[in-house]
Amino acid sequence: MTTDEPSLPSRLGEFESRAHGWVSARPNLNTPLLPAAVLLVIALCFVVLRLIDAAHGNITTFVQAGSQFADPSKTPHGLAIGSRGYDGQFYYRLALEPWNLAWSAHGITFDFALRRQRIVYSWLAWLASAGQSGAVPYALVGVNVVMLALMGFFSGKWAQSLGRHALWGLLPAGYFGMVWSLSRDLTEITAITLVVAGIVAWRSDRYLLAGLAFAGAVLSRETAMLVVAALLVTRAVDVLRRRDRLGRADLAWATPLVAFVAWQSVCYAAYGTLPLTSEGQNASVPLSGAIRTISGWIEHPKLTNLLELIQLAMLLAVIILSLVNLRRSDSSPFERLAFVFAVVLLAVLSTSVWNNDPREFRTMVEVFVLGSGVLLGTRSFRPLLLTGLTWCVWLLVAALSVKYI
Repeated sequence: MTTDEPSLPSRLGEFESRAHGWVSARPNLNTPLLPAAVLLVIALCFVVLRLIDAAHGNITTFVQAGSQFADPSKTPHGLAIGSRGYDGQFYYRLALEPWNLAWSAHGITFDFALRRQRIVYSWLAWLASAGQSGAVPYALVGVNVVMLALMGFFSGKWAQSLGRHALWGLLPAGYFGMVWSLSRDLTEITAITLVVAGIVAWRSDRYLLAGLAFAGAVLSRETAMLVVAALLVTRAVDVLRRRDRLGRADLAWATPLVAFVAWQSVCYAAYGTLPLTSEGQNASVPLSGAIRTISGWIEHPKLTNLLELIQLAMLLAVIILSLVNLRRSDSSPFERLAFVFAVVLLAVLSTSVWNNDPREFRTMVEVFVLGSGVLLGTRSFRPLLLTGLTWCVWLLVAALSVKYI
C-alpha cells in the first residue's frame, strides 16, 4: 500500500528550506549585531535568574570558593565559601591583584601553577572593577556576559565571511558548555571569543589584529594554542611550496607565539616553574579516557550521566558532520586544520576530564566552535536543525544552572 504523505526527513527538509528562505528574504536582519543582542539578552536573563534562585542574591557564589584552597579568615569580607570549591576561585584571586602571582594571596592558594598563565580574563575583570575588590565578583560575571555578546557578534561576522546570513552565527555562539563558564566565573568564554575574533580578523586580512586577538586567547586558556599551531603549519606549507612568502600575514601566528613563550618565561624566571607543564593529568592514550568514562556512564547510569550523554551527543553530531564535510568546506585550510587539532586534543583527554562532572564539557569548546565554522563553510549544509538542537541543550543546561549551584 502506498501513500502520498511525505516522510519525516522530507518534511524537515521542506521546513528548513522555508526557514532559510524567510531569513534570506530579510536582509535587514543580516547584521552581527542581532546574534550579539540575542546572546546579551539571554546571558543577562540567565545571570539574574541564577542570582535570584541558586545564589540567593549573593553574587560571590559565582566564584565558587571552597575551604580547601580558600581560608575564610584571610579572604575578602563577604566572599561566600563552601566546603567544595571550583576553578573560578583562582581567577577571582587573580582579579583582585593580577600582577601578584605568588602561590598564596588574599587567602586563596593556587592548586596548580597552571593558573598563572590564564591571566587575561582576570585582568579584564580587574580593569572592569577599577581595582575595587568589592566590585570584582560583579566584574567577573560582567566580563563573561559582555564576552558572550561579543561572541555572538564575531560569530555573526564569521558566518557572513563564509557566505552565510549573520543569524547562523548563533550556531558556534550557542555552545552549551559556555553556560558552565558563565555560572562559575571561568575563562573559556574569553578565550573562545578572542579565537573567533582572531579568525574574523584573519579572514579580513587584518593580520596584526588577528595576532593580538590570538595572543589574548592563548593567555586566557592554553588550548587556544592549537589554533595558532594550525595557522603556523599552514603558513609554513604555503611558504615552503612557494605559494606565498613570509610577511605581514605571519604576524597572526608570531604575535601569540611570542606572547605565550614570553609569559611562560616570565613565570619560570619568577617562580621556577613553567605553568604549561605544572599539571600533567589531563592527557592519556587516545580515546582511552573517553571510552572508560562513557562506558561507566552507561553501565552505572545516574541522573547527571543523562545530562552528560545529551551534551556528548550534540558534540559528536558536530564533530561527525564536520569531518564528513571537511574537504567540501570553503573555510580556510588553517581553520579546518585547527578543527582537526581540536579533535585530536579531545581524543587524548584523560579520565580526569572525562569524569562524572557534566560541567567539564566547557573545556571542549574549541572542537564545537571550530567544527561549526567548518559546517557554516559547507554550502550544502543547512544549519537550522543543528542550531535549534544546540540551543535546546543550552537552555537545558541553563535551567539546571539557574536552580543548582
